[in-house]
Amino acid sequence: MKKLILSAVAIFAFGFANAQETKQSIQLGIKAGANYDWLATGSSSVHDLRPEVGYHAGLVAEFKMCNEFSFQAEALYSFSSFKFDGNGNTSGSKLEISEIAVPVLAKFYLVKGLSIEVGPQASVIVDSKAAGTFANTNLRKYNVASVSGLAYNFSSGAFIQARYTYNFLDLAYGPEGNNRFGIQASVGYKF
Repeated sequence: MKKLILSAVAIFAFGFANAQETKQSIQLGIKAGANYDWLATGSSSVHDLRPEVGYHAGLVAEFKMCNEFSFQAEALYSFSSFKFDGNGNTSGSKLEISEIAVPVLAKFYLVKGLSIEVGPQASVIVDSKAAGTFANTNLRKYNVASVSGLAYNFSSGAFIQARYTYNFLDLAYGPEGNNRFGIQASVGYKF
């Protein structure tokens, strides 16, 4: 985890230094949007899982290297929740997760304004609430994910994004798989 954070800091520093040398632009901004996360478990009751719409908000920094390529780093607060409403031992169980996520993305501009975004994301759970079957679940406090998606920057500074996120580590410690993945839709503004 420390190596990932140090790598993100190094990319920020490299991007900032390179942008200063080549007189390229750095844009700072804000963004917010909706999450829809799934929790894939090894349990037979996975069909009883009902993800709920969550949200995220945070800061954005884009380091433009040239017209076709830039790095974008973000610091986001994200909230996700899941309910198990089926029959059996998971009925009435609920899980809520609040985390800080730091994606560092490479952006490849296909045409003016439209870009593909890909890169890693590190996250840390800052708060979690579990009820029912999951009340005593030992959640992993950190995760590493891959992020990919599309973004469109308007000339006014506004932008929209759609992303897919896949977490590499299980959400909880234990023998059954419980991986998390999801989609995000965001709007924002770069100054």
